[in-house]
Amino acid sequence: MIRFFPALLLFILLGCTSREPSWVYNYKPKKGEVCGVGTAGIHIRGFAYQRATAIARAIDEIARQKGVTVSTQLEHFMESSSSGAYSSLRVYSVQTTEGQTIRARIVETYYDRERQLFHVLMCEER
Repeated sequence: MIRFFPALLLFILLGCTSREPSWVYNYKPKKGEVCGVGTAGIHIRGFAYQRATAIARAIDEIARQKGVTVSTQLEHFMESSSSGAYSSLRVYSVQTTEGQTIRARIVETYYDRERQLFHVLMCEER
């Protein structure tokens, strides 16, 4: 029984570690594909802003690879009525320079609960 304790302990420790996808830090795009990974920590305004920040960073990464300037604007607003209050988020992301536009799609997302990091992989649409 004592011989198996180190192996059991190692198995338990490996099971508790975060197993993030390989694309988070080492994405290898297909030939001709332009992709970017965006990561964001917790945001004071909540998960919607955390996600929007990660998306904006992924788009920025794609733009950098293409030499495109990116302008991203987040708008948060709260409204109330007699039935209650609600909060919403609008994301405007405009990627243009000299007539070039970047269109990207979300390929993968991953939320690391332990470190509270949201990761998004986006690739340019053609």
